[in-house]
Amino acid sequence: MKEALVTIGIILAIISVMAFVVGFVMIFFESRRKLGLKVMLFSVIGFIIGFGTCFANFSLGAMH
Repeated sequence: MKEALVTIGIILAIISVMAFVVGFVMIFFESRRKLGLKVMLFSVIGFIIGFGTCFANFSLGAMH
């Protein structure tokens, strides 16, 4: 079960980075500026959740 959560977290983090790049590009178009900011905000939130899930389930083996 732990591996599935880590996999989901990694996928969410990667998708969030791609969405951030798309939102960043959208900022340069006048008609899509607000939507671009929303996409960037939601992608940062998603990245934090995804990275936090990965980090919470990460273990260094027999170190602890």
